[in-house]
Amino acid sequence: MGAVAEQGLRCVPGEGLGNTFLLAREEDAARTGLAPGELAQRACGAQWDGLLLLGPAQAPGRRLGIYNRDGSDGGVCLNGLRAAALWEGAAGGEFCMAGRAIRWRRVPEGVELHLRRADLPQELALEAVALDGLTGVSVPFWNPHCVVPVADLGRLNLQALARAVAARRDLFPQGVNVEAIADGGPGLLRARVWERGVGETRACGSGAVAVALAAWAGGAQGPLRVEMPGGVLSLAPAPDGGVLLRGAASIGKPMDLALD
Repeated sequence: MGAVAEQGLRCVPGEGLGNTFLLAREEDAARTGLAPGELAQRACGAQWDGLLLLGPAQAPGRRLGIYNRDGSDGGVCLNGLRAAALWEGAAGGEFCMAGRAIRWRRVPEGVELHLRRADLPQELALEAVALDGLTGVSVPFWNPHCVVPVADLGRLNLQALARAVAARRDLFPQGVNVEAIADGGPGLLRARVWERGVGETRACGSGAVAVALAAWAGGAQGPLRVEMPGGVLSLAPAPDGGVLLRGAASIGKPMDLALD
């Protein structure tokens, strides 16, 4: 006889700049008898942006996966990765997420991630995206992104903008994350983010990287800060040609989550 599925999930709540997650080990997720995508749908509801599943320790790094609240594969999530780093409890380490090895270390601001040069676009070809009265740029960084400068973030109908960008199936056949940005002063960009499979979130790590890559390609120099509703991420070119990303994260107490 097969193992009997459990009715709850042993997990830990976490967040990165207000981007909320449930963190669980792969073996605990397997005990529920649900596939990861279905488990994410059942567990996250409207409260959590995604489910992070942590695999066993292995070389070159521990496996980490994310599933959005709609059950879709989230690819790489840098806010979630920082929360998982805190859960590990060590001073530093490495995760393998969507086939990419990302080193991390604890810093006073929270967690610093090192995105390797080999994992960034070797040639950043930004393609203009014509919208109704606006022009964005597609940024080919891991998950699909479209960065759109706007005049007023507060009054922006982000959902309508995201729908208009997603309608460009010729450019984004697998959906798209939309980052609306506005100038916040020297070295600072303000942003709101609409993530595919989730909706508007308080922050997005890969979205902040896409914003920084677009800014650097457009002539910006040196470190940048990207301010989102959930907080600020600091980004800087790494000595190896990659990117260093720093930001806060937190985790809560372990809990047994009932699955309806």
